[in-house]
Amino acid sequence: MMFRFMNFVSTLFFVIAIMSSCDTSHSRARLNADMQKTMVADTIVYSVTIKNPDAGDEWTEKCLSKLDRERLVNEVFESVYEYRAKAYNYNSDEVMSARDLKKLEKSDEFSRDRVGRLQFKESWFFDATSQSFTKKIHAVLVAYEALTDEGDLRGYKAAFYIKIK
Repeated sequence: MMFRFMNFVSTLFFVIAIMSSCDTSHSRARLNADMQKTMVADTIVYSVTIKNPDAGDEWTEKCLSKLDRERLVNEVFESVYEYRAKAYNYNSDEVMSARDLKKLEKSDEFSRDRVGRLQFKESWFFDATSQSFTKKIHAVLVAYEALTDEGDLRGYKAAFYIKIK
């Protein structure tokens, strides 16, 4: 009887030891992989043109040829209207209500068709072993074209930003 109990305890100890070592090696491997990544930009902010302001600019046209800008802009707006994302006022950092967003859309100076830039706030990581970059997006700002009375592009105006989880 004592032999069976000792055999059971030994087997149990062996199983636990195996499971623990697997867990530890997996955790250690993941920790080592994470340690290979070096943060190269804690926070970086940059703009991306998503609408070519100059139809004669063939390079920008080519760069944007695979972008479905209308779908992208509509997805951002719908994510706010459907409460999957929150819109924030660029100047005050206050949450914008759906009513605030609709008010913006009804203004004479704004239309979804004039959304021409996104501004990203990100952290960047570089993995020297795999020679790869990883980015963590913190926020995306939506900006629209500000035009002169003649309809020429004067610059871009911030509409709102959303935080990325």
